[in-house]
Amino acid sequence: MLSLLRKTYFRLLQGIFFQGRQGLENADAALRYFPISDTILEMGGEASILEVGSGCTGITPYIPHKVTGVDVSFEQPVSPNLTPVLLSGENLPFNDSSFDIVVSVDMLEHVPAPNRPTVISELLRVARKRVYLAVPCGNESEEHDRLLNDLYTARHGEAYPFLVEHVENGLPTAQEISTLLELAAADVVKKIRVRSAPNVNLKIREWFSRIWIRSPKAYGLLSPLICIFRRFYNFGNCYRRIFMVEIDAGE
Repeated sequence: MLSLLRKTYFRLLQGIFFQGRQGLENADAALRYFPISDTILEMGGEASILEVGSGCTGITPYIPHKVTGVDVSFEQPVSPNLTPVLLSGENLPFNDSSFDIVVSVDMLEHVPAPNRPTVISELLRVARKRVYLAVPCGNESEEHDRLLNDLYTARHGEAYPFLVEHVENGLPTAQEISTLLELAAADVVKKIRVRSAPNVNLKIREWFSRIWIRSPKAYGLLSPLICIFRRFYNFGNCYRRIFMVEIDAGE
């Protein structure tokens, strides 16, 4: 009975507020993907899409497209819309301009800082029209991750691996990412235009992350409600920035 009620609850919210899109049980993931998926859907038509650092689902709950996903492991069942490719992002086995759109969401912070220029160059090299790069940025976001990892460790008796990598590798600044994109464009001989936007206020993210740490079940139920108001969270000091890179068609 509870399982049926849960499914009904999610389906109602999906239909009313999210045009049938899924992935609502994890607000942290949805809030980073929705701004990207919204602009992809606005483009209309078919598009070939590569996601680097996709995990087993990546952007697939939020768009109807087939996606090629690159990651270093696929330990859970893979989304039916994702074609997995097992490798890192530093040497992508694809030809130049192979994909209309290349997406990388909260991946770069897991790459040691000296290797980040190579990864960004590869993202631009294989993209034909656009690159979306979402990255936690700045000292305040790094302190935020350190706080959450301390809270998680105190609650569960062990550190959370992803947060540990954030702290160990250090988070880049938004200016560093902009500079790396310009250098990468010169490296792969492409002309680009870069826009970026803040994503998820730090205090709001801390609030729902504390719920996740204390009670994953409660977090899962609250996540769709959190996502309803997603457009109002991108103010003040934000956790990440989302960079949209447009590549000149003549290149």
